[in-house]
Amino acid sequence: MLSELEVLIIELEAKEKARRAELEARILKLEQDQAERETRCIQIAKEILNEEPIIEYRPPFLNGLELDAFFQKYRIALEVQGAQHRFHSTSWYKDVKKLEDVVNSDRQKRCICLDSGIFLIEVWYDQNPEIVIPERIRKIKEFVCLVSKNFDTIVL
Repeated sequence: MLSELEVLIIELEAKEKARRAELEARILKLEQDQAERETRCIQIAKEILNEEPIIEYRPPFLNGLELDAFFQKYRIALEVQGAQHRFHSTSWYKDVKKLEDVVNSDRQKRCICLDSGIFLIEVWYDQNPEIVIPERIRKIKEFVCLVSKNFDTIVL
């Protein structure tokens, strides 16, 4: 016969197992949603730029870091950022150090892209990509036009 304590332990272990399974299912759903969102964002940019991007681009100058998509002709990179890039959650990270690593990697990508003349478009989890992506591409286009006009006025 099992003691009351043994029964309680078995019940608690069963509850913990069910809780862990539910959490893993929620994480899987979030990851699937993020993958679908990334695909949608890339498709929006592809249609606007009329260019096939390099997906999961890892050039040597990024020191092992990866861009979700890179449009070579326009030197535009696309990063689709999930909530895990901003918020600590034990379902994503075991400790705050891992969140800091993700945030630092994001910062490194921004700096390297800037230094390399790459326009980085970041679409955050709480932004509407149908609005953000066209708007950012429009601003990049305006900037490039303005800069090229200024270069045309330089007398050598």
